[in-house]
Amino acid sequence: MQDQRSVTRAALATERSRLESLIEHLDEGLLLLDPDRTVLLANPVARELLGREAAALVGRRAEDLSQETELLNALFRPLLAQEGAQAGTTPAPVTLTFARPDGETAYYQLTLNHIVSRNRETGRTEFVGHILSLRNVSDFKKLDEVKSNYLATISHELKTPLASIKLSLMLLQDARTEPEERQRLADGIGDETQRLLGMVGQLLAVSRLDAGAEIQFDVQPITLAQVVNYAIDTVRPQVEDKELQLRLELPASLPAARADVEKTTWVLINLLANAIRYSPRGADLCVRAHQAAPQELQISVQDCGPGIAPEYHERIFQRFSEVPNASGHKGGSGLGLSISREFIEAQGGRLWVESEPAQGSHFCFTLPVAG
Repeated sequence: MQDQRSVTRAALATERSRLESLIEHLDEGLLLLDPDRTVLLANPVARELLGREAAALVGRRAEDLSQETELLNALFRPLLAQEGAQAGTTPAPVTLTFARPDGETAYYQLTLNHIVSRNRETGRTEFVGHILSLRNVSDFKKLDEVKSNYLATISHELKTPLASIKLSLMLLQDARTEPEERQRLADGIGDETQRLLGMVGQLLAVSRLDAGAEIQFDVQPITLAQVVNYAIDTVRPQVEDKELQLRLELPASLPAARADVEKTTWVLINLLANAIRYSPRGADLCVRAHQAAPQELQISVQDCGPGIAPEYHERIFQRFSEVPNASGHKGGSGLGLSISREFIEAQGGRLWVESEPAQGSHFCFTLPVAG
């Protein structure tokens, strides 16, 4: 019997040590309370979030702790709000906010569960305590905010051209509108329709990328002059409307690039559209192409816009990104640059920006030389 007790105690000690190690290394905050709502255990994550040592939590009742700080009050509120917790139902999770040392706000989902255990001797289920768990949902919260911001942005982006088209149609239906004005209105409707098609194309492309669908690339030897000239012809009306001084530097001796002509042209048109949007009226706009290395060609678009601070050089290539802009220009949906980078990288190239505030932006991308 003594040997059996020793074996049982050793097994219990091993199991307890294993459970304690598991709880201590959880990436969630965890507090264990007995039926009287006295804290029995608080793991390191919970102690760090609450800013308390174990001695300041363990052995104390939830009612007393909840009166010390607003955070502790919010933590124990779901538990204290229940009457007859032993028989009570599990309340819905709530979200608590915590201030990080770096100034950022962290969001944690608080879940309360009541612990029951079956007594083998009596055959009854007994209530033995409560578990409060804190799960980090900051990433999910940020994604939700991004989604909300994106919906607001795309709604605005769609509403503007639709309103312009509606007004133009009303004027076209007016018999008093002169023929020249009708032609101008028709051209405006065409431009706005093209803008809408471009946004829908971006949405379709990003949905395919998110779904993991493979984007088909028709990679073959192409001449950069073909890509550059088509892209410039596409945006020429906007260039002329803002009276921009477009300069083209395209050496005739450039070798052929190995790329998808349609996807590459789409990228260049997107970069030009951004440059036009942020350039002041009458400013210079330059498109260059040169051989950067024996097996690499580089195309760039340089504008005289407000520029981009270095800390945002990578952020602008993230989907739905929003960059502070003191110039007052309204940004787009935050998809174009993200899709452009994916298109270029899929063809073996790179896409980046060189820019400083008040000094314009220089967007560059590379393509491999056709071998």
